[in-house]
Amino acid sequence: MSSAARTLPSAGPRRAIVLAAGVVMALVIALLAATPAHANTLDGVWHNPYGNDELYATQPTERSPRDPMAGENVTVRATTWPIASGQSVWVTWSVNGVAQTPRGASWDYNSGNNTYWKIDLGSFARGDDVEYTVHADVNGGVQRDIGPFSFATTSWSTVTDVTNVIDNGTSVDIVTGDSAGDFTPKVRFAFPRLDGYDVQIAPNGSGLNLSGLTSYSVTNGASQVTIATSQLVLKIDKSPYRLSVYKGDGTTLITRQYDPAQFRNIGWASDGSSTVTKIEDHFLSPAGERFEGFGERYDRLDHRGTDVHNYVYNQYQDQGTSRRTYYSVPYFANSAGYGVHVPSTRYAIFNLATYRSDMAGFTVDTGGALNSTMTYQFFTGDQTAMLDDLTAETGRPLLPPKWAFGLWGSANEWNTQAEVDTWLNQVDSSGIPHSALVLEQWSDEATFYLWKDAQYTPTSGSGSLDYADLTFPSGGAWSNPKQMIQDAHDQNIKVILWQIPVLKENFTSNPSTAPQQHLNDKAYAAAQNFLVKDGDGQPYRIPTGQWFGDSTVPDFTSTAATDWWMSKRAYLLDDLGVDGFKTDGSEALFGRDLQAADGRRGDEMHNAYPNEYTRAYNDFVQQKTGGDGTIFSRAGTSGGQSQSIFWAGDQSSTFGAFQEAVRAGQSAGQSGVPFWAWDLAGFTGSFPSSELYLRSASQATFSPIMQYHSEKADPTPSEARTPWNVQARTGDTSVVPTFTKFANVRMNLVPYLYTEADDSASTGVPMMRAMSLAFPGDATAATYDQQYLFGSQLLVAPITTQGQTVKDVYLPSGEWYDFWNGGRAIGNGVKQYYAGKDTIPVYARAGAVIPLNLNDAYQLGGTIGNDVETYDNLVFRIYPLASSTYDYFEDSADAHRTISVTSDRVARTVSVSAPALTTAATYQVSGTKPTGVSVAGSALTEVSSVSALASASTGWF
Repeated sequence: MSSAARTLPSAGPRRAIVLAAGVVMALVIALLAATPAHANTLDGVWHNPYGNDELYATQPTERSPRDPMAGENVTVRATTWPIASGQSVWVTWSVNGVAQTPRGASWDYNSGNNTYWKIDLGSFARGDDVEYTVHADVNGGVQRDIGPFSFATTSWSTVTDVTNVIDNGTSVDIVTGDSAGDFTPKVRFAFPRLDGYDVQIAPNGSGLNLSGLTSYSVTNGASQVTIATSQLVLKIDKSPYRLSVYKGDGTTLITRQYDPAQFRNIGWASDGSSTVTKIEDHFLSPAGERFEGFGERYDRLDHRGTDVHNYVYNQYQDQGTSRRTYYSVPYFANSAGYGVHVPSTRYAIFNLATYRSDMAGFTVDTGGALNSTMTYQFFTGDQTAMLDDLTAETGRPLLPPKWAFGLWGSANEWNTQAEVDTWLNQVDSSGIPHSALVLEQWSDEATFYLWKDAQYTPTSGSGSLDYADLTFPSGGAWSNPKQMIQDAHDQNIKVILWQIPVLKENFTSNPSTAPQQHLNDKAYAAAQNFLVKDGDGQPYRIPTGQWFGDSTVPDFTSTAATDWWMSKRAYLLDDLGVDGFKTDGSEALFGRDLQAADGRRGDEMHNAYPNEYTRAYNDFVQQKTGGDGTIFSRAGTSGGQSQSIFWAGDQSSTFGAFQEAVRAGQSAGQSGVPFWAWDLAGFTGSFPSSELYLRSASQATFSPIMQYHSEKADPTPSEARTPWNVQARTGDTSVVPTFTKFANVRMNLVPYLYTEADDSASTGVPMMRAMSLAFPGDATAATYDQQYLFGSQLLVAPITTQGQTVKDVYLPSGEWYDFWNGGRAIGNGVKQYYAGKDTIPVYARAGAVIPLNLNDAYQLGGTIGNDVETYDNLVFRIYPLASSTYDYFEDSADAHRTISVTSDRVARTVSVSAPALTTAATYQVSGTKPTGVSVAGSALTEVSSVSALASASTGWF
């Protein structure tokens, strides 16, 4: 058997391949259509109904479809090896226990050392139970068999008329008929809050467990059931079942389910007796309604007219065109004023005016149990209010440490201490403030917790090593990592180390063989059941061809496995003072039958595993750093925001990817993920132009987290996205000074950033706010996906098109002030804004109060350090409105300080009311020069210059 053939069984669930000498059936078999490499040879046959169970790819030995429904033609595909003349393939099979005439396979194609076959079984009816075994022989002998396999044929059915109403005190059950006549379905409603409800659909009437508030009423009328709270009214037509949702007045319609005379609303796929595989619901959606959210989505903000898959996936580049994402959230906000969240990690598809132009729905996999239910949460209000409710359910965003809001630097090529030392020196000499250093290529690329080239005596798999156990030879990649990290800390720069959740299997280079410590760890993890298991209870292996293919995966649902895994990494924080981890990967579980220690199977764990991974690392880092560390992650789903900062993954260095990143940041924010970043100017592909680099840097200055990163490990010339390297590579001498200005602006913004971040952590409101979220009453604003409200006060419109210098900026109704020069503009229209590469269109809304940390010259973008704890000059920049307030987060006192502003344009006065602060503050009011300034009735002294103001204890200029 060739090595290619051997990979086939290992790629799927392990099954016994039965060798048998059976009677050859009289079948019509297609002969091989190619000249065989061997004669009269058959080493094996393989078929796996589900393949890798991957959404975006199929294997050549799968069943199609994987889960047949009534009327669908079923094809079984198989392979034999080696290629040889005289081979035959067939299936023996039964339907509902009745044997069928064996059916022969037709030759499909040859590839490598394998022949591929397909067998058409035809279509089946609802309730048909089909069992089959795949056989192969060569010239009537050397028979090989695999199986048996089976499937239950399902079809869709739906609710009919309401037959009963049951008030449980904390929930209401609506009992209906079943269009197929098999079940007694129930739909349960519960109210976790007065302005929203949860629904649980139970096709066979069992498995219900929802409960909520008691403050609702039920009216069971002749033709309609009404369930009402003080803020929401649900009206359910009885014949047939159809829900309409109204505001508390009972007359203002929010939405209603789809008309069952046109197409089912609530439905489920079942065989009628043993399984329910999918449950769905559909709503009426008039033209023009927008559907936004769904996690980090790169291609658009409004998903109307598309099908959206709730499926976490490692998509290298082209995330927008492929419509795939690392971070998927089964939640949408509808512009009609409602949102839906499906609190399930199983696969779901949202069909948004695709199947029918006025219908939007969602279909959720169940796992197949007969008593399966599907729950969804229904929210009302604008997007901000709904995100507050959503994150109250799924987890409040974790506020990052304050240092995380400075500039981060990263490059894969920083794989030696000499490289890092050079970078630290360049940061220092350039005066460009940085607050974090991310090292990806630091480890041995085997254990991923020991430094590359470190020498040590391997310990047992159960043991752990300390820094004192490591020595660093002359000429190695790292000579003294502890000192290096201390050097970074001395520059007020935190250090983040890269991680991946695998026990690596294949070694070809870097290193070429697995070190003994790694082998000890692998053996121990397998013996202790610390690994995710496949359907046969053996250690699961990532499919060949995937990133880290064939590797095993630690099971973070096991406390013992998590503790063991983290014990290996404890020295990095305890002995070296590392400040966190870049938790990459985790989109690697494929297969519905995988087994996790907490009892969940692969169909749930595919999307859930990233959250288990980030939860484990975040708990570890928070405990070790006392809350001053963070993790930086790529993948996740609902709830991930309570554990990590996230970044947009592997994007190319193009303007198209730049535009996708701007959408992705807004979309993530609309889905409850406020702390987000991207690799400014891209991660891979062609080296960015100075134009792309500076445009990206200006945008990243006004994004939740600002960082640069590059892919290549040992490039010549350097691929690092540092400003000095970009300047050297492009020859554009404006890069370093312009980037320096943006980096300084970033540090100027830290008081504002941390105040807005604190609000995000408390309420779920994003820092990077899509226009539809920030201005819910403005339908025109919603169409602008390349601008956003940054925090509550600043409108940012990055230039994301190559060669563009004039941006059409849409300003919503009201007054707006240019953040750079104070120029006033009137909104409710488009303003053309000229911006060279050294700036970006940014406006402050009228009434804004923006806390800044400025230098003594009060220069926005002027030289300033990277200290986020002590401000050089706390300044509140005020853009007066008749009346406005701003809650400033004074983190040093753990207090929120309300600053109130009133202005009278007739009297030409502005009044600012501010509480006492622990830091001296300057109040900078946008407007014409005043005739005088007073505090508590006492006039302040006018000084002659900015420098005089900086040195005075009080005064005005």
